[in-house]
Amino acid sequence: MPTLYAFVTGPNGSGKSQLLYALGDPETWWQDAETGLEHRRVVVDDTLDVDLICAIDAARFDQLLQIPQRDLLGYIVMIDSTDPDSWHEARVMIANCRGYARLPMVIAANKQDLPGAYAPEQIGAWLGMETMMQVCGCNATDPQSARNVLLQLLYAVNQEFDRLDTLIAELEKLSAQSESES
Repeated sequence: MPTLYAFVTGPNGSGKSQLLYALGDPETWWQDAETGLEHRRVVVDDTLDVDLICAIDAARFDQLLQIPQRDLLGYIVMIDSTDPDSWHEARVMIANCRGYARLPMVIAANKQDLPGAYAPEQIGAWLGMETMMQVCGCNATDPQSARNVLLQLLYAVNQEFDRLDTLIAELEKLSAQSESES
């Protein structure tokens, strides 16, 4: 059964482990001390699994390099909405991910339920939004909110496939016109 991956990162204390744990059955979440990764397996159906992986040490990105780019769906970057001092570190992590592969990215503005949390729009403005990047509010300890973050990533991936389908259709149309004119 093929496995696709999503890489979860963010500064320490931003809620990465909480998000992974909240996504489902405790039996499909585990830590691998040897590789320094936390995993959450989401079984889509008999033909596909999605493995969300997160480095236990937030500063490490070497495990990202172990995932073939063709198998990587995108990134979830957790940000503590109440701690703007950590946002610069998140910006560096975003750049590291983009440097590996330019894929859809969801910035999960975590801890939206706490007093003093900055709104997702404020965080997005501070980070400087790029293509294939969106910010959504999150409470990583809430399973519904955690699922919404994963859904946002999957919607973004689907949107990119739709854009690719549109490009392919346009190129096929141009190719057919060129052949008919020859």
